[in-house]
Amino acid sequence: MRQRRRRFKEEGFVNEEFAEALYEDSGHRSSDQRARFKTQQFCRQVQRALNLALSDIDAIDGVGGIFVEEVSPAPDCGRLLVHVLIPADRPAADALGILRREAPRLRAEVARSITRKRAPELAFVPALSEGGADE
Repeated sequence: MRQRRRRFKEEGFVNEEFAEALYEDSGHRSSDQRARFKTQQFCRQVQRALNLALSDIDAIDGVGGIFVEEVSPAPDCGRLLVHVLIPADRPAADALGILRREAPRLRAEVARSITRKRAPELAFVPALSEGGADE
């Protein structure tokens, strides 16, 4: 009987360190996924707020046609990289200049629409699109 138990025990051998690492990683993985989800959710919320703010500013300052395509953390949610689509008839440098000039107003609009202790800093970059003027 003892030989059978030993053989069975040897076949079912599990490295304890490996098992612990698997157990620990599974807990971190779910928290990482949740953090990524929350970050994406926050970026979409900021994107909506910026598009609404740009549509309001359009009537006042002639920002017409600029649309926020994507918002991503850079490197975290305290600073966001805003990818904007610029109309083909407008030079990208002019559009980015207008956005940088309006950044405090846009940041204030974002602060009104989100629930955070501090409003994120915004950095604008042109999104890659077909037919945009880069001059």
